[in-house]
Amino acid sequence: MADRTSTRAQQPSEELLDALLVRGHAFAQLLLGRHRGVAGGISPVQLQALTVLAGGDVRMHELAHRLGLATSTVTRLVDRLERAGLAERRRERPDRRSVLVGLSTPGRQALHAVRKRLRELLGDLLAGLPAHDQGEFLRLLTALVDGLHLPALEPLPAGLRTR
Repeated sequence: MADRTSTRAQQPSEELLDALLVRGHAFAQLLLGRHRGVAGGISPVQLQALTVLAGGDVRMHELAHRLGLATSTVTRLVDRLERAGLAERRRERPDRRSVLVGLSTPGRQALHAVRKRLRELLGDLLAGLPAHDQGEFLRLLTALVDGLHLPALEPLPAGLRTR
């Protein structure tokens, strides 16, 4: 039992992984870029969107705000996620003009699978470190993420946006 507990303590938590995926864009791109099979064809920005949507349905403008992208860019992103079967648009009652975006069941399953593979990859990356250093790295990384009191991301200027 002690081995299982210590192994679990060394695994990155869901919260830390979410923080890395949503706020750690460069780190996520490094992980996903070096190990393309990990995300199963889901791009880093799509993975960020799925991670945000895992917290519950949101309005398009809120998703855009949380991703730091223009609403028009997020509209195209959600179009791609819908075509892939990973997300769904829903009308909010009583105001049917308001559109919410949420994960579909396959989207939730895909996100779970990617998170599992990323946790395994991160575990493999940490396996080369002595146990004490692994714990220290995770402690410091957690402190770093906890210390990120970043203001809400603003949309990127048009010249800096990616498709």
